[in-house]
Amino acid sequence: MKIGRSVPSEPLPPQPRRSHRAAGLIIGALILLAAFLVAAPYVSSALNQGYSFLSGSTATGPSTLTTTGSALSTATSGPQCSSAVSVRSLANPDITNGSADVAYPSDYCTLASYALGLINQDRAANGTGPVTLDYNQAAQQHADSMLYFGYFSHFDTQGYKPYMRYSLLGGTGADFENVAYYYYSFPNFVTTNHVMAAIQTLEHSMVYNDSTCCNNGHRYNILDPLHNKVAIGVAYNSTTVYFDEEFENYYISLNYTVTAPTASNPDYVNMTGVPLQHVAAPNSIYVAFDSTPAATTPAQLSAGPHEYGPGTLIGGVLPRSGFFGDCGQFSSGTTVCADKWTFSANTADFAFTLQPFVKQYGPGVYTIYLITGSSTESAITSISVFII
Repeated sequence: MKIGRSVPSEPLPPQPRRSHRAAGLIIGALILLAAFLVAAPYVSSALNQGYSFLSGSTATGPSTLTTTGSALSTATSGPQCSSAVSVRSLANPDITNGSADVAYPSDYCTLASYALGLINQDRAANGTGPVTLDYNQAAQQHADSMLYFGYFSHFDTQGYKPYMRYSLLGGTGADFENVAYYYYSFPNFVTTNHVMAAIQTLEHSMVYNDSTCCNNGHRYNILDPLHNKVAIGVAYNSTTVYFDEEFENYYISLNYTVTAPTASNPDYVNMTGVPLQHVAAPNSIYVAFDSTPAATTPAQLSAGPHEYGPGTLIGGVLPRSGFFGDCGQFSSGTTVCADKWTFSANTADFAFTLQPFVKQYGPGVYTIYLITGSSTESAITSISVFII
């Protein structure tokens, strides 16, 4: 489904994302390109290096490095970078009780501004509007995790997928992840400019060298016109740079609760908020299920699988209509009729129970996708609810 496609009036069945999408969509397999030389003055022809990414046109090679991000930066609404991040030493970044010990490198603001400029330069060159910088910690937390534990994957040592980390760390939009890393066999990343060169190579490759690796999944993710924000994660030592892009569809300032109003009707969801900018009115909610996450070793993560999807789509929620207040039915899975369904320029208000899903599938992670089109690609939420 391409963004902007019209939606039939009848409710559509839940359907998995296309295999070529990156982030919240299924991501391409791991690739490794050894002995690829960065087009920067400090690189010699004999370096042992490589880069990889997870999630076209033929690349002509990385363009010349811009040594500052100011020329490419896009102004952001919200906090200034320096007031939104805390520089600290790398420590175990596992998520506990909705928070994590996230470590930003001392040059994070320069690197994030530079990466944002590259992303928006690529979007402008392909006719897509800019994204603004967000500071949800999911991007930096995952980059920290990969550097701290020494692995490369969309999953992490706690068994979480990207949209789970995004929700646990306060995200209420829809999350779509790209991750990449650059490696040298000897100390090389000793200045900010060296790290910027790696980011430039990784971004360029995800946009222009992605067809063989990942069916252009990263490229589609970077250029998706529905994305309006991106959180950047950069974690590095002298030999390795980890780069994380968490693209967001963030259109509602949203609060949500999951309560147990009665013994017979637990796991009740209330989602309320204010739309921030125009987006197509949601037509359905998809519910996806993941088994309870389990701890995973770095060796297991590096061995794969590296791909991830939106979970198993098990049905969803539809608005009520008509004299009797009934709702349509999905062609497969479980259908729940919403108790509240309001969406206007000033109000977003949805309420429904997860009980029928939980009774069928039991403990696990239930992710709520508020859909504006006909697949999870058009979601404006990816709220993960952990049912124990």
